[in-house]
Amino acid sequence: MERRLVGLLGTTVKHMLTGLRRAFFAVAATGFIVAVLVAVATEFVGYLLSHQFPPAGATHLAAAALAIAFGYAAAITVAIGEILRAMIKAVELIVEEAEKLEKKAAEEIAILAQKAEEGAIHLGKTAVTDAGALGHTIASDAGGLGRAVVGGVGAVAGGIGHEVGSVEHGITSHLPGHHHSEADKH
Repeated sequence: MERRLVGLLGTTVKHMLTGLRRAFFAVAATGFIVAVLVAVATEFVGYLLSHQFPPAGATHLAAAALAIAFGYAAAITVAIGEILRAMIKAVELIVEEAEKLEKKAAEEIAILAQKAEEGAIHLGKTAVTDAGALGHTIASDAGGLGRAVVGGVGAVAGGIGHEVGSVEHGITSHLPGHHHSEADKH
């Protein structure tokens, strides 16, 4: 991340310096060309008005003053334009780098989301497996308990049935007309 920022800063400074160099050449060329054109135009207008070649000293003074003023104004205008171009280029570079960083961050977020989803699925499977094992254990224990209860109830019922049979046998053996057989003795 820091390397990218240093790289971005270096690229931005490079473009700013290139823009400044171009601005100095543009300012100098524009100022000189405008100054020469204004001086020639002023001298020509002085000739047309006075019909004298070369025009008087006042015309030369006016030509020099106008050349300096217009040359300076044109040079400053070009300088401001070049500075604005360099600033716009720097902002475009920063926006471009921010878009790259945004794309990289989105990719990393997608990877992290994938890992989180895989972790959640694994955790869910583990929870379901553990819950299934717990349910199986509870069902097995409940089945064993149920069998024990049913066996106990069956034993109690069998015991009660045997006792009822014994009581019935004892009662029927004392009734008149009842014969004792070998099967009844047991």
